[in-house]
Amino acid sequence: MNIKKTQDPVWLAELACGWPVLLAATIGCGAGMSSLPFYSLGSFVEPLNHAFGWSRAAVSACFLYLTLTLAVVGPLLGWVIDRVGTRTVALLSIPCLSAFFYALSAFSGALWTFQMHFVAVALVGGGTTPILYTRAVCTVFDGARGRALGITLAGTGVAALLLPKVLSGIIAAHGWQGGFIALAVTSALPWPFVFFCFPRGRTQNESMVQVEPESKPDSEPWCSFQQAVRTRVFWTIAAGFMCIAVAVSALVVHLVPYLVDRGFSGSEAASVASLMGVGVLVGRLLVGWLIDRFFAPRVALILFSITAAGCLLLMLGGNKLASLTALLIGLSLGAEVDMISFLTSRYFGMRSYGRLYAVVYSAFVVGAAIGPVLAGRLFDLQGNYQQALWMVIVLLLVGAGAISTLPGYSGFRERVTALALRHRNANGQSG
Repeated sequence: MNIKKTQDPVWLAELACGWPVLLAATIGCGAGMSSLPFYSLGSFVEPLNHAFGWSRAAVSACFLYLTLTLAVVGPLLGWVIDRVGTRTVALLSIPCLSAFFYALSAFSGALWTFQMHFVAVALVGGGTTPILYTRAVCTVFDGARGRALGITLAGTGVAALLLPKVLSGIIAAHGWQGGFIALAVTSALPWPFVFFCFPRGRTQNESMVQVEPESKPDSEPWCSFQQAVRTRVFWTIAAGFMCIAVAVSALVVHLVPYLVDRGFSGSEAASVASLMGVGVLVGRLLVGWLIDRFFAPRVALILFSITAAGCLLLMLGGNKLASLTALLIGLSLGAEVDMISFLTSRYFGMRSYGRLYAVVYSAFVVGAAIGPVLAGRLFDLQGNYQQALWMVIVLLLVGAGAISTLPGYSGFRERVTALALRHRNANGQSG
C-alpha cells in the first residue's frame, strides 16, 4: 500500500475551516432522499396494506421507481450542481422533499398515483442526495477528504439505526399519516443548516470551472467531463462499483429470509441483520480514515474480499458466523459511496465532479436495484440461496479486482494532461 502523508494537523486545520459544511452535509445525508425513503418504506408496508389493500410487492416497488428515475436524471442533476452550486440546489430541493412526504400524509388515490409520487420526487428532490452533499464536502476538505466523507455519509448509518424503530412507534400512535408527517418534518431539518453553513454563491472549487486543466495538472478543478469519460479509469470505477452494488444489495435484502431458511426465528434473523447498521457506521468512519492514509483501490480490494470471504464462511461454517457476516456486509455497505466520491474527486478533480459522480452513482443505484431481484430469481429457480451466494461472492471479487487495477492518482493526471496537450497541439497544427 502507498501510505498517504495525511497527518492529524491536516485534519484539524481543515476541520477548523470546514466544520460548518461538514455538519450541514452530515445532517443532509441522514435526512435526505437516499436515506428516508429507503429506511422508512418497510415501516409503511403493513399499514398501507391494511388501509388500501396494496400488496407488499406493490408498496416496495415505490423505491425501485424512485431509484431508477434518479439513475436516469442523475447526470443532469450533477451538471446543474456543477453550474449552479450546491447551496442553491439544496435550498430548493429540501422543501420539495418535505412537501412530497407531507402530500403522502393526505393521500387517498390509486396505487399508480402513489407510485408516481416517488417518480416525481426523484425529479425535484435529487438535490438532497450524496451527489450534492459529497461535492460540498470535497470542495472544503482535501488532505482529510476520506475522513470528512466518512463522517458525512455516516448520517445515513444513523438513519438506518434510528429511523425504523422511531417511525414504527409514531405509526403505532398516529397511523401511517402521522408517519409521513414525521418524515416531512425530518426532511426539512437540513434546510437551516444548509442556509447558514454552506457558503453563499460558489466555493473556490465550484467557481473555477473554466480553468484549463492542461495549465494546472495538479490543482483542482482540472478534468472536463469529456476528458474523464474517455478514460479507462472512469469506466472501471463505474463497472466495479456496479458489480459491488449488485452483490451487497442482494445480501441486504435477502439475509433475513436466508437465515430463516437456515433455522433462525424471524426475531433472531432480524437481530442478526440489525448488525449491518453497526457495520455501516463503522465502515463509514474506518474506511474514511484508511483511504486518507493508504491507496484507496487497495483498501477496496482488501475490504470487499474480506466480505466475500465472510459469505463463503457463512455457507461453509453455518449459523455461528451469521453475525460476523452481517457486520461485514455493513462494512461494505458503508464503504461504497465513500469510495465512489473519493476516487472520483482524486482522479478527476472538482471541475466536473457533479456530472461524473452522478454517472457512477447512477450505475451504482441501478446495480442496487438489480441485485435483490436477481437473487430472488435464483432462489425461485434453485429453491435455495446457494447460487445467489456464489453470485455475490464472484461479483464482490470481480468488482474489487477491477478497482484494484486503478493507477496512481498523480501518474494518471500526468498521462491525461499529456494526451490533452498532444490533442490540442494536433488540432492547432491541423487548423
